[in-house]
Amino acid sequence: MTKNLSVWEQTLKTAHGKFHSINKAKATSELGFALQIFQGNDYLQKCDPTSILNAVVNVARTSITLNPVMKLAYLIPRDNKCVLEFSYMGLVAMLRDNGCIKSISAHIVYENEEFDYQIAENKIIHKPNYAKTEAEHNSREMIGCYSRATLPNNEIVYEFMPMWEIDKIRKFSKNSSSKYSAWNTWRDEMIKKSVIKRHFKMLISGNPTEALSTALRVEFENNALLGLQKENQSVLNGFTEVSEVSEQIPSLFEDSPTEELAEAETTNPLGMTDEEMEAEMEAQFLKTAGVMKEKQSEETPLENNGQMSIE
Repeated sequence: MTKNLSVWEQTLKTAHGKFHSINKAKATSELGFALQIFQGNDYLQKCDPTSILNAVVNVARTSITLNPVMKLAYLIPRDNKCVLEFSYMGLVAMLRDNGCIKSISAHIVYENEEFDYQIAENKIIHKPNYAKTEAEHNSREMIGCYSRATLPNNEIVYEFMPMWEIDKIRKFSKNSSSKYSAWNTWRDEMIKKSVIKRHFKMLISGNPTEALSTALRVEFENNALLGLQKENQSVLNGFTEVSEVSEQIPSLFEDSPTEELAEAETTNPLGMTDEEMEAEMEAQFLKTAGVMKEKQSEETPLENNGQMSIE
């Protein structure tokens, strides 16, 4: 007896075929991650079907992974749409995997530290002072944040952002004032992510790969990277000519008749505030990540003692 698929399940089934035509090797595993994430998050299930298709297919185009253990990218609900959000580790991993860098790290500068940025000589001198307690750390005034990247030819390049620029980015970030916002719960990491995002575009300049170009477009649409306006053209347009694959592709779902994707509601389907949705979303994601972590112990996150770096 066949099962009638819900709209989100039918959308993921469609995405599986498109993913398979772009990246056959990762199609089943990544759609498996996506399926588990959706099963654990009621808000993602209510998202616009087209946005779900966009997000999942862009996972294929960027060659990123949704594996929650790796913490490189997430599917999150935002304004009734499913959004593919890259973490700072995801951006760094894409730079590394596409041969743009050997390593990169980001560091926050505080007012009681020695810091000298010699722009003409492309040189930064920074002698950090470490706080003895978390309270002392949080009370210190920040001057800015910089990233240090080692290129394939061993050249060192920097990117520095003063705090007024970072604060401006925060102000333009949706729901940044919410107590559930990552800007409040993970302040330091969001500051580092801001400077990494700015450096990202410079590091892929020249002849970026399709994966990096797609990642940049996704960031433009989701977060208006570098303060530029979002493009009006949907990222999905890049996939409109992707050929449909054979029906013989193994499905993640039980066989069922193909249905038209239903139009998404334009209002919050659950009548909850953004803050309530974000809090519930985080709880659901942590639950899902806990299950996946037990199954994916062979891979480890790109972290190093809380510092944002990949060597």
